[in-house]
Amino acid sequence: MFMIRNLSPIQLGGSLYIPATHKNVSAVCNEHKFSQLRSCIIDTEDAIDEQDLDEAISNIGEMLENYEPKELCVFIRPRNPQVLKKLLKLPNIGLIDGFALPKFSTKLMKEYAQIFTLCDKEFYTMPVLESLEIFSKDRLEEMCSFLLSSNLHVLSLRLGGEDMMNYLGLKRKCKDNIYELVGPARVIGDVINIFKPYGFNVSATVFNCIHQPELYAQNLAEDLRQGLLGKTIIHPNQIEPINQAYKVSQEDYEMAKQMLDSNTSAIIVNNGQMGEKSAHSSWARIILERHKFYGLKTSRN
Repeated sequence: MFMIRNLSPIQLGGSLYIPATHKNVSAVCNEHKFSQLRSCIIDTEDAIDEQDLDEAISNIGEMLENYEPKELCVFIRPRNPQVLKKLLKLPNIGLIDGFALPKFSTKLMKEYAQIFTLCDKEFYTMPVLESLEIFSKDRLEEMCSFLLSSNLHVLSLRLGGEDMMNYLGLKRKCKDNIYELVGPARVIGDVINIFKPYGFNVSATVFNCIHQPELYAQNLAEDLRQGLLGKTIIHPNQIEPINQAYKVSQEDYEMAKQMLDSNTSAIIVNNGQMGEKSAHSSWARIILERHKFYGLKTSRN
């Protein structure tokens, strides 16, 4: 049995999506291309055409021939369960960290779980919530209940923002705040409220504008304010901004340390703001984990 390494969803940061047919798949996955990248997802779904699927699987196979696991976390997004079965047969597939499972639904979740039950390797999975069922609280609750008792080793849940917008007949402008758009905001709120109380990490939706650094920074700040960690990135110039955004302030770091210190009192006051150890310990652990992987903000951040 191949064993998965110990990963935190927080260390994934921005996950660069790269089409499985792209010439740089091997260079990216072996950390030659982008040294600051924390994670990548090789895509055999939306990023490629159906007729290119054989080429995509072949390209992944070639990458695996020379792949050596390093700090970069590597995932593959199979097109569907049938493609997942093909990928699991590739030599050295057990070296990658896991799979992002697209169009996750109450039907597909059982099929995916069965595939991994029959597999002699262990992988992390990242269900992508982007099917029509994301608009149903009942379906989301059914997924949550299933995942809590399944063998899918869920590292994080990913929100499919573009599919969500497509169902609603919308296309977000660069200046739009997705958390202020009524339909998408309600879906995101439902996912947060249904999954996060049970310990699931939820990643933020993609920011699909490439050359808007100020708006991207605002979007990242809002993601963190909403408690969403991890994000799909679509261009290399989005790598470093997310690494910077995930750094923590000295003030938050000091308060988080106090909250998890058994020697401090139940109520903490820092710069005029009260913190309760019993109520804010989850927040404190997240802050300290962000600090572990990204460090402290400086005056230049």
